[in-house]
Amino acid sequence: MSEISKEQALLNEIDKLQKQLEIANNRVKKAKYGLVWMEVPEAFEAESDNQMPVFEELKNKAIKNEDGKPTHILIEGDNYHSLTCLNYTHKEKIDLIYIDPPYNTGSDGFKYRDKRVLEQFPDGSEVSKDHPLRHSYWLSFMSKRIELAHNLLKPEGVILISINEEEYSQLKLLCDRIFQESNYMTSFTVKVRHEDRILKGDKDYHETTEQLLLYRKSSKFQTIKRLQDNTSIDKYVYQIEELSDNPEIIKLGNKEVAVFKPGEYKIIKTEPSVDNVQKINIRGSIKEGNSSGRFHMKYLEERNNLFNYLYRVPNMGDDKFDHRYFLSRKSENNLNGFYFQGVPLSKNDTKEVPYPNFIDFEEAFNTVGYEGGVDFRNGKKPIDFIRYLFSIGTLNKNAVILDFFAGSGSTGHAVMEQNSIDGGNRQAILCTNNESNIAHEITYPRIKNVIGGYRQTKNQKEILFELNLNPTSIVENTAVLQARDKFFSEEFTKRYDEVKEEVRKDKYIIFGIIKKASTVKGFGNSLKYYKTSFVGQNNILSASDEDKSSLAHKAGYLLAIAENTLDEVEATLYYQFFENSEKTTAIYFKEELDEMEAFLEKVEALSKPVSLYLFSWGNQSDYEGMFDHVPDITIKTIPQPILEIYKNIYNIVTI
Repeated sequence: MSEISKEQALLNEIDKLQKQLEIANNRVKKAKYGLVWMEVPEAFEAESDNQMPVFEELKNKAIKNEDGKPTHILIEGDNYHSLTCLNYTHKEKIDLIYIDPPYNTGSDGFKYRDKRVLEQFPDGSEVSKDHPLRHSYWLSFMSKRIELAHNLLKPEGVILISINEEEYSQLKLLCDRIFQESNYMTSFTVKVRHEDRILKGDKDYHETTEQLLLYRKSSKFQTIKRLQDNTSIDKYVYQIEELSDNPEIIKLGNKEVAVFKPGEYKIIKTEPSVDNVQKINIRGSIKEGNSSGRFHMKYLEERNNLFNYLYRVPNMGDDKFDHRYFLSRKSENNLNGFYFQGVPLSKNDTKEVPYPNFIDFEEAFNTVGYEGGVDFRNGKKPIDFIRYLFSIGTLNKNAVILDFFAGSGSTGHAVMEQNSIDGGNRQAILCTNNESNIAHEITYPRIKNVIGGYRQTKNQKEILFELNLNPTSIVENTAVLQARDKFFSEEFTKRYDEVKEEVRKDKYIIFGIIKKASTVKGFGNSLKYYKTSFVGQNNILSASDEDKSSLAHKAGYLLAIAENTLDEVEATLYYQFFENSEKTTAIYFKEELDEMEAFLEKVEALSKPVSLYLFSWGNQSDYEGMFDHVPDITIKTIPQPILEIYKNIYNIVTI
């Protein structure tokens, strides 16, 4: 295979510069109103800076359960590279994205590998609170990743992003640019801590809330309303008893109306029931707003000087009764009459109402520490909070849900719990790096715990919130010390309920470490663990034939994820087979045809539908015709379609 010519490399570079200029000009045009920042080049690991990312499976971390439940995906690596790969495997396949990115507070661990700085200072620099490029670093970091994420959403998909006031305004404008302002839905204010739980005493104002941005991919997203109980019958407390068998009959319009004078009827108030009626005052808009109000105003208003007269009007109303009762006013001191209405036959058990853009999850945020059986002190989000976001974002029980700042793995936990609750088949894709061993020591153990079960330990703070104690009401006295000793005693677990009542009654804080353990049952499910790796020796735009061949050879797991056939059943130096319960993915990744005949025989023997990938230097293989006789087969080529996506991404983000 020949290396790419110098002329072709130069043409590629010109093409890249032209696209960069076009993008830059578009940004200038859009910058008349919006967000402008200094683009700061991000340095990835040196060996991967211009190489092509692929996935490789860490098979020793796979978790397999034959329980018919989904197989979730955990990807270790810089999320820029993970998202690049997912742009091939999952373009417009994601229903919902939730991310909890670094807030850029100066103390949240956000680091930016400034390529220019690293060239002079290999150790890099921290993004401190007063760093002159603090916001530019963060925006450069976020813009690349949100651009890539935008491509992954289905047309009806949504993204939800947690943030606080440090970067909220910048993030809002950034998302307006990427998703378009017309696709901005709302910003939720989320209460995350108590007003008296002061985290930093040196701040001028105490932050009790965070923000949550909601954007849709397009107008195909249909706003989800919450269902509210509409079955209340609290007002249906009246029964009417006719005491006269021969009431006066008068003609009002085309209706023969029975008239009951005072003493000829009885109105009884009783317990609410669907068999009763409610009493409605005929005033304001009701006078003309419905048929009962209009009938009263036309025929009975003039008889309103006849106090306490009851009228039975036939064939009126939408309830189980074949009539409607009207009652004239009680005295001169009353202005309006009444009518009595039964429970409407068209009344639904529920009604749809909008979600509020304020949500209170204070208690959940303050007891989140023990969830999942891992300790994570950098913004762990509660399961109930994330499950609530699912109800806002998608009704699809087979949704694919992505979190590319997976951190402690809360999103994966929430997906499995929600599936357990409603019988759903949602799949989680979690992307995280392994800085400070977070993937190995936090994310993966958390998901493993949730699948298999674990021992959950609550600490002192979580128990106190569970007991509804005010963390600021601290009393130093003998009673405190005595109560503390109770918590430390060997009998604490046995006497937990008794001690709980004593603590709640006395309203004091108990100092020291208190723990209460319980067993949490696992949800089952399965997991595949991948990490990003890289192929090629040249710039992506100047990939040689050898680079392309390497990409095809290493693309197997990428293709398996694209087809959601995650179980590898055979691999040789020429081909791979992957499957799930419904179909098979077959890949012949070599240019040489030495094993093509054996490969063809294996494909012919398959009983499931087949997604077939063949090596080709272009977008069509010379050997597709060999498989025409195989039923239920879809033929695609590698590596060119992958490379084209990578080139497009490289042109967009490397400015």
